[in-house]
Amino acid sequence: MRVDATGPSESSPQVHATERVSLEVPLTRTPTARAEMRAALERAETRLTGHAPSHALLDLVTAQASLETGSGRSMYNFNFGGIKGTSPSGMTAVSGTHEWEGNTRYHTQAHFRAYGSLDEGAQDYLSLLHRRYGGAIAAAEMGDVDGFAHALKARGYFTGPEARYANDLRGLLGLPRRPVDATLPDGAVGSTPGADAIDQGFSSTQELALLMSAVSMSAARIAAPQSEDEE
Repeated sequence: MRVDATGPSESSPQVHATERVSLEVPLTRTPTARAEMRAALERAETRLTGHAPSHALLDLVTAQASLETGSGRSMYNFNFGGIKGTSPSGMTAVSGTHEWEGNTRYHTQAHFRAYGSLDEGAQDYLSLLHRRYGGAIAAAEMGDVDGFAHALKARGYFTGPEARYANDLRGLLGLPRRPVDATLPDGAVGSTPGADAIDQGFSSTQELALLMSAVSMSAARIAAPQSEDEE
């Protein structure tokens, strides 16, 4: 299921008469080490806020970006969060992706934001979090993993089970995972761009398990950019 970035409780956005002009570019794999993602996120947050981010916030947003990109191995066009639509610079790339409609999983094509550099992708990703998911940013500042996941879920960032999402973040942060109710629905909502073609070069079985969980849940189902212009 595609989730509107404005959240399920808000009204559907109206399309402006003058929409952002898009330039379709090739889907290009841009594998990035977690340390490089973290450094880019630190630079972006400093530019956005005027001060260096706390270690707690930087840890959590790096973990989320890692969850969305298979620890950077399945990053495409420097897109940190599997964000759909057109980037601020006007670039978009088409990728095959899996979507869910109820309990039915199907393959489709979608446009995903494309960026010219790692810093550009980090900047747009964090800008989106600050604009639409302020509660998540506030929770991240306190190192509150559950609050971070809850704030994202409440605003429609992902549709999978909240406890599973928080547990995957804990795993990436090196924290103990909590028991999850086995009766919870699977909640898978799709895969990040190109996830079907991820190489199997993992350093540990835990990392592989986290990546496969990220692929199966695919948190980000962000709407096209014209919906952002309404806010």
